[in-house]
Amino acid sequence: MAYLLNKDSNECCFLYAHHSFGRFQYSVDTFVNDLSVSKIHTIIEWLNGKWFIRDLSLNGTWLNHKRLQKDSVEELHIGDKIYFAGNSQVTYVVKDLSPPVDQLVKLDAQQNKTTETLALNNYHLLPAEQPEWAIMYQPNCGQWYLESLHDDEFSTCEMLQDDSVINLANEQWVFLSSHLEVDTQVSSVPQLYINELDFIFNLSLDEETSELTVHHHDKDIDLHVRCHHYLTLNLARYRAADAKKGVLPANQGWVNTEQLVKDLGVDMRYLNIQIHRARKQFSEVLTNVHDAENIIERQLRKVRFAGASYTIYKGCELESTSDVARTRRKSITI
Repeated sequence: MAYLLNKDSNECCFLYAHHSFGRFQYSVDTFVNDLSVSKIHTIIEWLNGKWFIRDLSLNGTWLNHKRLQKDSVEELHIGDKIYFAGNSQVTYVVKDLSPPVDQLVKLDAQQNKTTETLALNNYHLLPAEQPEWAIMYQPNCGQWYLESLHDDEFSTCEMLQDDSVINLANEQWVFLSSHLEVDTQVSSVPQLYINELDFIFNLSLDEETSELTVHHHDKDIDLHVRCHHYLTLNLARYRAADAKKGVLPANQGWVNTEQLVKDLGVDMRYLNIQIHRARKQFSEVLTNVHDAENIIERQLRKVRFAGASYTIYKGCELESTSDVARTRRKSITI
């Protein structure tokens, strides 16, 4: 994410995709406290893969000691100097011209933004070594959410807003969105739904190793051996048990997280990490699947495996398979 450096205060000014400067404190992105500055004085914006500056003021905007023509755009370059209304005491220097992204910015001891940043990509567990938080993007509402891995209250995610502060491993980071409006495009990749997928689990006899393959038509997606596949497999087992009891498919597989903790012999934090790691992998790998993270579906203190077609092998033996998977196999062999 691009930023300017205020030479007077030495503070970093990170740029939104459409970033305004001016004296109208609650309506601009960067407040300039100078009576000669207009309410909305200058705009910096991301257009066609480049950053441009545009003057909207009465008293002018200067770029490298040259006054800009009002309402015309000028491309920015690294090292450019910007000041307003001829007052060069408050000068902004262009330090970075990266594209706008949603990101976390590290704060120093004085709560000032530093140049250490973390770009966000849909699903993060932070810190990476010993996760304390899950940060997730929900495309249906265009919002980022923060969830504690110590909390079993799945429905109490906090919506992140600009300048929300997060504590990560005794360090403070602030959330900044890009304010980038992405045009909706028709995807060339067909959107699949969870119930169209076949999940094939392979579990070792000692239940130490779990492997998962996702199948659709003639394509296999190998999710390899992962610890969190054991969680997903056991959620599929709960669903299989409910199917045998005659529970309707819409209600199959829901299990209380406290019961799941007991059955797996883990603590709540470890369970939450495994849930989020599984959801993260589904989100990142199954990019053409609608709401892929909801393959592990959640409610308040409850969780379930949402796939309707699943097969579990333990060793080389078939342990269980769903009616949907069985029907699909028959239709292929006919």
